[in-house]
Amino acid sequence: MAFYEYLVESFGYNEPIMMNEIAFKKYSKPWISKELADLCACGKIIRFEKGVYYVPKMTALGPSKLNPQKIIEKRSIAAGDGRNGYYSGATFLNLTGLSTQVPNIVEIYTNAETAKVREIAVGQIKVLLRRARTPITKNNVAVQSFLELMNSVSSSFFDNERRRITSEYIRQNGISRKDITKYASVFPDKAMRTLVESELIYDVTQ
Repeated sequence: MAFYEYLVESFGYNEPIMMNEIAFKKYSKPWISKELADLCACGKIIRFEKGVYYVPKMTALGPSKLNPQKIIEKRSIAAGDGRNGYYSGATFLNLTGLSTQVPNIVEIYTNAETAKVREIAVGQIKVLLRRARTPITKNNVAVQSFLELMNSVSSSFFDNERRRITSEYIRQNGISRKDITKYASVFPDKAMRTLVESELIYDVTQ
């Protein structure tokens, strides 16, 4: 199998390809770097930024563009078939329908970040990365996201519609009081105070 075919088969079109995840036979990183440069030169792949490439599809307007959101997801949110992070702040509010405001910066808590907080840019998107409060997994990402919500707003934030949306989030993700008890200690006291004062505690299952 040629290197280009390997990239298409392994990653597909319009999907981010991280340099550090390319493993073609037993070829060295310098050889892979040279092959990537050659493929970029002839337009078969495109370098989005340092260490990130993608295989474009040809359209009537030229090569397709890579959505930066896919890079953000791959780096900070997804982890194979698990989870590596979660959206927070205004980003989470917008994604869940708790706010119609489109944030000008994407906020994420992730296992992939070692600094307490750091701002980066992915294409034209500004991203605020925060180190996970405790390791994030597919089994605890929902309760951590929920407690982060409780920490980021006050009880007065929850009108009838927001209460309905939040209650549905609790139900769909099966968030229990046992889950909350397990992770509450790694969040500021404000999270539990908001949970109790908003009376959303009564929507959490035993």
